[in-house]
Amino acid sequence: MTRGATSQLRGVLLALAGGVFWGFSASCAQYIFATDHADPQWVTAMRIIVSGIVMMAIAAVKAGPRLAAPVRRVRDAARVAAFALFGLSFTQFTYLMTIDASNAGTATVLEYAGPVLVMLIVCRRMHRLPTKRELIAVACVVAGVFLLATHGDPTKLVLTPATLFWGGLSAASMVFYTLLPEPLLRTYDNLAVLAWALAIGGVVMAVWQHPWTNPPALTQASWIALVVGLTLLGTVGAFICYFRALYLIGPSRTSMLASVEVVTATACAVLWLGTPFSAMDLVGLAFIIATVFLLAKRDTVEGAPRYTRAHAETHQLNQSQGA
Repeated sequence: MTRGATSQLRGVLLALAGGVFWGFSASCAQYIFATDHADPQWVTAMRIIVSGIVMMAIAAVKAGPRLAAPVRRVRDAARVAAFALFGLSFTQFTYLMTIDASNAGTATVLEYAGPVLVMLIVCRRMHRLPTKRELIAVACVVAGVFLLATHGDPTKLVLTPATLFWGGLSAASMVFYTLLPEPLLRTYDNLAVLAWALAIGGVVMAVWQHPWTNPPALTQASWIALVVGLTLLGTVGAFICYFRALYLIGPSRTSMLASVEVVTATACAVLWLGTPFSAMDLVGLAFIIATVFLLAKRDTVEGAPRYTRAHAETHQLNQSQGA
């Protein structure tokens, strides 16, 4: 096998691993909530604090002197802080709140409506109408959420109001999560940006929650699910795999392959936690996951929307730096 083919295979496996880690971590969160009724705010705080410490250590080794670059300028440091609070931390918090209100599979599917919101905002920024493919993606999201929420009967609401509320916020948070770090990722080492965002988010969460003062009485299995499944695999490992896959195979293939997260979260919820899913739920899931393929563009900068172009430019920057 040639070196190029080996790199492509590694990229595919890493993208799949990142998606699987994210999906598995969602089921770990559902297990903790169902077993020990832990507060999602406390779980979010612990996840971000521990992930920030671990990711900062890894970035210090990987990025070296480039680690401090994202926070040297006041404007960039402010954007990192905004990404940490309104992007990364808020996304994690609303996602876990959605899992607590429903289950891992449903929460992950609802979150995947986020890229469509990003697409619509990007169209507004670029002063253009959505393309035919983008309009189909919007229709798929609307149909998918409708089937999940009503099972096809508009007079009956299957999902609880809390699930729809937090799931909607989770999808909306993806706008901040995707667009806020865009200029940072084009300029600085991506692991350094993520490490600083997690570290800042961890400090704020520590001040807000004081998670060490009144921790819940978790079982040993729940602690393992929190530290290993939700934090080390589902945050640190998933992000490292995803970013490396972006470099090896580009944003389009990486985003499509990482969408295995939805399948993994649903499968784990059904097979491990015994969460019931109806045929209509699965059809709704299929509609929403189809948006990943509809919105994925060729790995080129020219002609691609900004939400894809940012990743393509990051890919080119990393190549020039020998990442």
